[in-house]
Amino acid sequence: MKSILIFFLSLTCSSLLFAANETDTLRTANGQLVTIGDSYTKLIDRMDQSPLSMSSYEWKEGKNSYTAMDYIYQIENTIYTVTVVNNQVKKIEWINKDI
Repeated sequence: MKSILIFFLSLTCSSLLFAANETDTLRTANGQLVTIGDSYTKLIDRMDQSPLSMSSYEWKEGKNSYTAMDYIYQIENTIYTVTVVNNQVKKIEWINKDI
C-alpha cells in the first residue's frame, strides 16, 4: 500500500516540475516580439521558422466554440507553445528544456 502511495506521489511531483509557464510576449530567434493579440500572419512573419509540431482542438469562450491551433517552437533551450484562436494569438506558454 505504501509503495502505491509513493508511486502516485512521485507522479504528481514530476508533473508539477514540467508545468508550463505563461507569458504575454516571446522574443524570437531574430529578436522580434510576438505578443498575445497578434495575428497569425504576424506570428508566422516574426518567427521566421517552421514550428516543431502543430495540434488542433476545441476552444470555448462563453457559449462559442472555435478551433484552436497550438504551434510548438524551440528557441535556444526554451520550448514555446503558441495558441492561435480565430486568427489571433491567445496564449503563450514556455518550458525550459534544461530542467
